Amino acid sequence: RVNKAKSSVVSTLIEDDSVRVDPEPGTTRVCTRFPFRADDGRTLCYVVDTPGFEEAPRALTWLREQEGTAADRSAAVARFVEKYRGSGEFADECALLEPILAGAAILYVVDASLPYRANYEAEMEILRWTGRPRMALINRIGGDDHVEEWRRALSQYFSVVRMFDAHRSGFAERVSLLRAFRELDDGARAAIDEAIGVLRADWARRRERSGRVIAQLVADAITYTEE
Repeated sequence: RVNKAKSSVVSTLIEDDSVRVDPEPGTTRVCTRFPFRADDGRTLCYVVDTPGFEEAPRALTWLREQEGTAADRSAAVARFVEKYRGSGEFADECALLEPILAGAAILYVVDASLPYRANYEAEMEILRWTGRPRMALINRIGGDDHVEEWRRALSQYFSVVRMFDAHRSGFAERVSLLRAFRELDDGARAAIDEAIGVLRADWARRRERSGRVIAQLVADAITYTEE
């Protein structure tokens, strides 16, 4: 859904300050791919920042009218995108579903400062129809806490439900998120393993550089003299 800090999650996950983040809803209107690169410049994977759902109940109604068996649901979603792509209707739904239909896994971001409402279920059901690996992230944006009711609801639709603070999560949380995705999607395991290795190597270099800077500052301090 719009304005649930999806872009902030992307920015934090791949440490890319070029991701546009804005408090106004609906800032993200098109899908943008941000690469996660190895040290040698190879792209290991992409994180795709998408628009949020705007008309999920209407879209789900259309899908249910096409329903055959569970095996047909992803094809129905593809027909929905094909029918409405470029028409002006369901523009955000088509934009966010296209990368999923092309093989992306799903990170569904919710705001735990707001209470859970049944009207979220249409968008979660649409994502379930795609048949793609999916994880839900519970993000705290405001002060109220509705984590447990969100967790109970999300567990009905998503294989993994995680807490993730887009503004405060550090290295360990980023690695933990990637590990969870590794277990969700067999086809992505090799790339994610390499991505985790890249993150760990980069973090080790940062710690070493930080240690050298601190050591030099300490040395300068304890050898400082003034006459």
